[in-house]
Amino acid sequence: MQQCLIYDGSLRFSRATYGVLLLAAVLIHSQWLVLAISLLIIFGVFSMKLNIPYQLHALVYKKKSAPAPRESGEINFVAGATGALLLIGFLLLYFDKFANFAWIYLLIVDLMIFLACFVGFCVATLMYVLLKKLLN
Repeated sequence: MQQCLIYDGSLRFSRATYGVLLLAAVLIHSQWLVLAISLLIIFGVFSMKLNIPYQLHALVYKKKSAPAPRESGEINFVAGATGALLLIGFLLLYFDKFANFAWIYLLIVDLMIFLACFVGFCVATLMYVLLKKLLN
């Protein structure tokens, strides 16, 4: 698979940024902020250059750490899965189906984002590895 160089600190910072923004969206019940966050994360599927928090952190801290090689498919899958989960939450809110469930669902997704950020355990990465082993 194709490798890319990723700054782990910048990746954690971008996940933390998205996690805090999502928590703020849940606290103020802003479905449009959920949509904006999901779109920003989905942009990261196409290129890491479109991941704005990652690029800002990498720009500032580029000289303090060296990038590590990671599979680009893994990074894209994680961004796509996270963006899709948030988009599902937005659609539940937008069409006013199970609004209370949607906010709880978004809090669970937010917990998974924070888990990936602070603990280093990413559920989407685990899914990627399992799917890759199943399909090969």
